[in-house]
Amino acid sequence: MKDLFSIRRNLLFALLGIGMAVPAQAQTDGNPGVGLLKRVSNSIDNLITLQCRVKRIERVNGQMESGDIRVKVNSRPQKVYVYNINPNEGTELLWGEGYNDGKAYIHPNQFPWVNVSLSPNGDQMLDDQHHHISSTGFGCIRSLLKHMLGKCHDIDQRVTYVGQEKWYGKAHDVIKIVNNDYKFVNYTVQAGEDLLKIDAKLGVPSYKLLELNPECDDYFDVKAGQVIKVPTAYGKEIVLIIDPATHLPVVQLIYDDKGLFEKYEYSEIKVNPRFSTLEFSEDNEAYGF
Repeated sequence: MKDLFSIRRNLLFALLGIGMAVPAQAQTDGNPGVGLLKRVSNSIDNLITLQCRVKRIERVNGQMESGDIRVKVNSRPQKVYVYNINPNEGTELLWGEGYNDGKAYIHPNQFPWVNVSLSPNGDQMLDDQHHHISSTGFGCIRSLLKHMLGKCHDIDQRVTYVGQEKWYGKAHDVIKIVNNDYKFVNYTVQAGEDLLKIDAKLGVPSYKLLELNPECDDYFDVKAGQVIKVPTAYGKEIVLIIDPATHLPVVQLIYDDKGLFEKYEYSEIKVNPRFSTLEFSEDNEAYGF
């Protein structure tokens, strides 16, 4: 059943080569990369609704796994619709605040041909997944940027505006974030914390916490007072390719001590489309529920 519900893995695609001249308009006083990061953060904050396609590659159990999905997201209240392109084409998911008692409603589009409801915090939804369903869209990079911009006092030394690169025939801005002090340190779990909460608190990837602490069977297998290993930053190096029109990071590459950790590519983006109530309902005739 694990393959059946691996909805949120994404399609493998080639790594990008970054090595470009900085255009004259980007050569301003101060650090243009930090200014651009702030615009990216603001643009994500201003997303009320989003429709897009997301291709993903993630390192899972030492192997690079991939997939491809189409998503619709409403941020307030939070609602998500996912259509799986690869793997298991046709698998669909609905999840959101005030819907189905908080459970994800899933149409598998294959045997046993029965729609099921699953807890978003259960093993079938989170096993071998880098992120919680609530991060669908730009939720993960939003948290990462909020943490960096709010808590990194030396952000000017970490962020570089690299220049521009053609992406789908259009010039995009490129930012590189380098955390030269990236390492692993001890952290004492506080009362009420799990790995997902520690992820949000420290601005680090929860799946990396699982990699570093094999004694933890899942994201909730920790207790107060337990000492675990945590990274000092989300990644050793992060590359963002940003659409200059929307200031959204349409390509995100994250590297850790072992190399590529995760990569996301967004396309077919519609910013703040108007959704009907049926967009997040199993009664939508365009869906397979």
